[in-house]
This record gives sequence, structure tokens and C-alpha cells, in this order.
Amino acid sequence: MFQGEGMEQSSQNWFSSVETPIKVTGRDAVSWDESRDLVVVGFGGAGVATALQSLDNGLSVIALDKFAGGGATIINGAVVYAGGGTSVQKEADIADTADNMFNYLKQEAEDIVSDETLRDFCDTSPEMIDWLQDKGVKFGSTVWHKKTSYPGPEYFVYHSDNSLATSYKKHATPAARGHRGYVPIEEGRKATNLGYSIFNPLKQSALDKGLQLETYHEVRQLVVDDNQEIIGVMALYFDNEKLLKKYQKLKQRAERLLMILPPILPGYNFFAKRAMAVLEKAKALEAQRSQKMIEAKKGVMLSAGGFIYNADMLNHYAPKYNASLPLGTEGDDGSGIRLGQSVGGITDNMDCISAWRFINPPLSFGRGFIVNKHGNRFIDELVYGATLGVEMVENHEGKAWLILDKNLVKAALEEVSGGKALNFQRDLARLNVWFAAVKSPTIEGLAKKLSLPAEALKVQLETYNQAARAQNGSDVYEKSDDDLVEITGPFYGIDISLDAKLFPCPALTLGGLKINEATGQVLDENGKVVKGLYASGRNAIGVSSKNYVSGLSVADCIFSGRRAAQHISGH
Repeated sequence: MFQGEGMEQSSQNWFSSVETPIKVTGRDAVSWDESRDLVVVGFGGAGVATALQSLDNGLSVIALDKFAGGGATIINGAVVYAGGGTSVQKEADIADTADNMFNYLKQEAEDIVSDETLRDFCDTSPEMIDWLQDKGVKFGSTVWHKKTSYPGPEYFVYHSDNSLATSYKKHATPAARGHRGYVPIEEGRKATNLGYSIFNPLKQSALDKGLQLETYHEVRQLVVDDNQEIIGVMALYFDNEKLLKKYQKLKQRAERLLMILPPILPGYNFFAKRAMAVLEKAKALEAQRSQKMIEAKKGVMLSAGGFIYNADMLNHYAPKYNASLPLGTEGDDGSGIRLGQSVGGITDNMDCISAWRFINPPLSFGRGFIVNKHGNRFIDELVYGATLGVEMVENHEGKAWLILDKNLVKAALEEVSGGKALNFQRDLARLNVWFAAVKSPTIEGLAKKLSLPAEALKVQLETYNQAARAQNGSDVYEKSDDDLVEITGPFYGIDISLDAKLFPCPALTLGGLKINEATGQVLDENGKVVKGLYASGRNAIGVSSKNYVSGLSVADCIFSGRRAAQHISGH
């Protein structure tokens, strides 16, 4: 085994265990422990898509994951964003075209990727769903037609974006594009940890085709030759089975603690802290791992997720979001991005975060109005939750309050009762009405209790009510007339700020390594490819790297992973 002399990166802002690359004269200078055509670093949605497409193309593949595999894909709500006339959309009688999908997504992606890449994403979207189904992923076709953060368990296709918002409908006809992987109805009530319905069939298909999967293998260094080509990796692993089982047991215990409550519910942080204490015990065992050198004959794929679980990196790149609740897994520590940077890869959009401030359901929450700390309204309250969250943090100092009246509060509680909403949606609404809401018979009194400017809040109320009464499309933020209702006393105010105690705001990172969009190859500061190195999913800049909507990250993982696999395979 070649013993590299890698040292930690010297930058004080590195915040990672990733080390400088191992430099060798050539492949023959290393005594490799394993050798495959492709080495995949990080086995989540992007990793499994890359591996499976590469195996289909005849390559030998080894996938390494720091933990058990699955990443953020396996813990999410099992949503894939797809359109353009997928087989599922057709079965559900949803009219959509690739051009219509492009016109919508252009509003979200803006210029983060080229129009050519975005069109390719939309044009190939129906084929992506067919490919997933061919690999064993099942989708339902019952449709939820209204606005919601996540539909009831009986519904498997929904508007997981802003397509129903008036301002977006100007550019594209609404079409439900959130495709939920099929799970039993009762299981679906959880809304989280359902991504196995997408990930597990892909994983099994890859294993059936000969994938060598090595879990609990942490890649610390890339191996680079004299031609500046990436030819392999150095990974740390437990070669003592007893020690590995002890490590896994601690990890599983921490995972159980993290699954007790959904991340957006108060109380989650209590269990999260207990989980972190268990993880520290596991981390102490990592010093007893051994090295393994693995050759990549055709390329290395970096697909190890974002960096939302690396508090130091988050504070360095996006300190505005420090008070957010990390949305992802412990593996989202930025190591894949740092590996790319260690050999000259450059990053982009590292300060771009998706913060999820969902207030609907209950729909009646969305029929109130939201103000910033100056008492001014700033958005259509029924836009997609991440659109609201990012606007709140980026332009309003992360501070916002939801203004309701007695009728809306009563209606909201009714809308989440009797199984009409998922448990986490019901509990979040009740907690905030019962324990967080501030009440006053007058708008001036409410302003005083919330420490908001009374005159400004009064003006917003009058303006909002005027648009509600007029019912002529006159709302300044283009909220639909159907969702505008006149608000009268008594008044309620709920703190929905980034740091609201009873209204946690989950967040994930969207920035990553810059890549050649046609091939997935990592780029250096001169815009040239780093030979032998690829990136996909949240390790790379992609379709979802500007604005997030539900299912778009998973879809981008599959799209970018398969795209890179085609180039690696020479297809």
C-alpha cells in the first residue's frame, strides 16, 4: 500500500478532514488494494444513478460511502420533479410539454445553468421516469390539484413548486410535476424517510449488475499523477469487524433519535442534541481505521452531498442561515466539495441556501398576510415555502410575522383536524396557534405586542383588505383573488422568523463545484477540466443550484449522475 504524506489543507477556512492529494508519478507507483473503471464517492441519489448507468454501459464500478449509503435521498419525502409529459402525468391526465416545463423552470433556475442544459433536463424528463420505473421504482398517479407543501398520503402527483402562483402562471401553464415514489398509505403519513422507495430499487438494480458497494469507507484523499490526472482515492475503513459493528450500532442509535420527530417540529433539536452526543462516541472510534488505496481506471465521481451539516462551512459561506435547522444527513459535511477543491476544482454559489418556510397547510395560514420587522408586507404568502424562506432571509434579515384573524385561525385548526392533514402539518399548526400566537382586539395592540410599527402594520392591513374586497386582481404581490380574504379583529400574530422557537426553518445548501455541463467534469480556475474527476448532485452546480422546489434536487442528482456516466463510458 502506498503511504501518502497528505496533510490537512492549510487554509484556516478549510473546515474539513479532507487532505491534500497524494501525488505519484503514475499508476505503477501505487500498490492498489482495489481497481475499478469508476470510483463513486458518496452513494446517495447522484451516486447510485452514476453507478447504475455506468454498469449498464459495461463499466466496473466501486461505490464508497462514509456511512450506510442513501444520503439525503433516502430520508426525504420520495419526490422526484419531472414533467414534459411523463407516463405518470399522462396516466393522471396532466397536460404538460417540455417547452412548458422549461418556461416554468427558467424562472427558478435563472442562469445557474445554460438554456441548453435546462432544455436537455426538460426534454429527457419523461425518459428519466421511464428509466426509474424500468429499474423498479414505482409511482402512483392520483393527483392533488391544490397548493400544498406536501399532499396527503393518498396522492402521488402534486404541484411541488410555484406553478400555481399567479406571477409564475404568466410564463407557464401550471402542471403537477412532483412525482412521489409509491409507499403504502399509512407509511406515507410520515412524509419523511420515504426516499427508500426511490433509492432502494436503484441500489438493488446496481448490486444485481455487479456493483461493489463499500459502506463506512471515508475518502480522505484523491490520488493524482504527474499528468495532473485523478487516478484513484485513499479511503479510511474499519478492517476490524468487531469495531465496525460497534461503530454501526452507535450510528444506528443516533439515527433512531433523529427520526423520533420530523425536523420542522419543535422538540426535534432535543433529540438531535442527544443524537450528536452518540455520534461523538462513534467519531472517537474513527482513529482506529486503516487505509485503502483504490484505483479509478476511467474516473472518480464526487457525489457526496452538500455541506449543511458542517456548521463551520455554513458560517463561513452563508452566516445568515446559522439559525436554520440542517436538512439532510451527517454525510452532508462538504467533504465531496473539498475533495474537488483539493485538486484545483473551483466552486460557485456557495452562499446559496434553500430555507423552507412552509405555512400551508393549513391553507388559511396562507390567506393571512406576512410582514417584516418594519411592518411591511413583502410576498405572496402562498408561494412555495423555499421561495418565501429565501426572500425572508436574504432581503428581510430573517424576520417575519404571519398576521391572521379569529376566523382564519378557526378555519386553520379545522383544516388540519380529523386526518385532513399529515401529522407534522397538524402539530405545527396547533403548536403555533396554541402556544406561539399573540392576540389583540386591535391591529395597533397587536403591533405593540409584536414590537412592530403600528402605523405601517395598519396600512398593510387596510391595503390587503382593500384588495380582498375588490376581487379584481389588484393585490400588489399578485396573490390570487381566491386566496385573499378580508381580515378583521381580533387579530393574531405568529413569529415565522428564521429563528422562531416554535416554527423551525429547515435549510440545505445548493452551491458546489463548477463542472462542464455537457460531461460533468470538474473545472479549474481557468475553466479547464480536471482530468479524471467528475461531480454530480449537490457536490456540483446543477439545475437546482439557484432555487429549490420539492423533488428538483433528486431529479438533478439522477440527471447529472447519468450524464456523467455516459461521458465516462464514452457514450
